[in-house]
Amino acid sequence: MLKFLDKFEEYTCAAMLLFMALLAFANVIVRYLTTMSFAFSEELLVNLFVWITMLGAAIGMRKGAHLSMTMAANALPRRYQKVIAVISMVCGGGLFALLFAHGVNLVVSEYRSQMTTYSMGLPMWWFGLAVPVGSALLIIRVVQAGLTEIRELGRRGGDGRRKAAGKA
Repeated sequence: MLKFLDKFEEYTCAAMLLFMALLAFANVIVRYLTTMSFAFSEELLVNLFVWITMLGAAIGMRKGAHLSMTMAANALPRRYQKVIAVISMVCGGGLFALLFAHGVNLVVSEYRSQMTTYSMGLPMWWFGLAVPVGSALLIIRVVQAGLTEIRELGRRGGDGRRKAAGKA
């Protein structure tokens, strides 16, 4: 299931980014040649950017690409490093659970009020779904990263200190 999710996140981001680049390029060409532009392009690009941001954050969490502070944790014995990994997982999961709840409230509000985008007339909740969907993916990825970290700490011998490579 996680392999499918990995590919879904990456292919969806890539497709959205390609579409956004083509739309922005076409809009620039049309504006240059005709002094007019596509009215919907800015609205669509901004809303797709929100989707890419949320999906990209989940991809970054999965790949361990987010900035982390490990200097203090590295100085601790292995059992305390595990505690810090659990606390980090709980805090990250809690943050994204709050964002998920806020996103659900946002989508419900947009759906009930039948809000639409200004130029395209599309339901706003389609774009608002980026927040709860992205938050749910981030919760999965935070738990996945936390469990991986705890497993790695359990496998290490000696004092359990982490190598500094790739960590900030």
